[in-house]
Amino acid sequence: MRSITGDEVIDLVHASIYLNWLPKPFCKENENIEMKIKKLEQKFASLQIVKIIEKLGSEQQVNLVHESELLTRERLCCGLSIFEFVLTKIKSFLLQDSIWFDFNQQPPSNGVMNVDENVEFHRLWSAMQFVYCLPRQANSNLVEELFGDGLIWAGCSIISLLGQQQRFEAFDHCYHLFKVNQVDGQSEKVNQIPLPNFMNRIRKHQVLNQEIFAILNKYIKSSTMGQQNLNEPVDSAQMTNIQQIKCFQPPFDNNIIN
Repeated sequence: MRSITGDEVIDLVHASIYLNWLPKPFCKENENIEMKIKKLEQKFASLQIVKIIEKLGSEQQVNLVHESELLTRERLCCGLSIFEFVLTKIKSFLLQDSIWFDFNQQPPSNGVMNVDENVEFHRLWSAMQFVYCLPRQANSNLVEELFGDGLIWAGCSIISLLGQQQRFEAFDHCYHLFKVNQVDGQSEKVNQIPLPNFMNRIRKHQVLNQEIFAILNKYIKSSTMGQQNLNEPVDSAQMTNIQQIKCFQPPFDNNIIN
């Protein structure tokens, strides 16, 4: 993400001289800034690609150069981001693929969400996270030694784009174990795995996940998937900027009522 943003900034800097976006020159007390700016414009007049194409180019070339200039100006003024566009594109692919959304899926038996059924990606990612949070054993390699943060970025991105971040944080196995360990304070070995080392790795990955989710949420527009329950298929055309909250009736016991 940082490299993409850096490339965008460098691209705008390189484009500035060709679009007559000259930086304000330094002037001493007795110098006229307007004269200096005019001298700079004359110096780089031969690089003004828009004016050159308007004089010497064909109609198609003129249209292309105007569109390119408009796009560059919009990127500078509106803060258009390639990273945000890539995320939006990936999200459209996910919402149209039955691998990520089972369009024939039956509603949850409890009417709210699936608890025991593994029909969402965040359940699979929780199982994977449990494995790569295990401490080093024998001559094995840690996941960050093999893939860096790339694997974590991929999983968190898919979870965010599918709108499953809150459910992931609520139902993740590692997060649950970490909370339990904070209460009971166990420190012995379980199946030859020292719990303190395991908890330390869980906490490190939890912090990393939170940082990645925070970055992704800055680029992903806050949109609510217009679905009747949490597991219905989502159409990208149904998404809206207004948050929707569904209220459920509290459980009741017939014996108490009677």
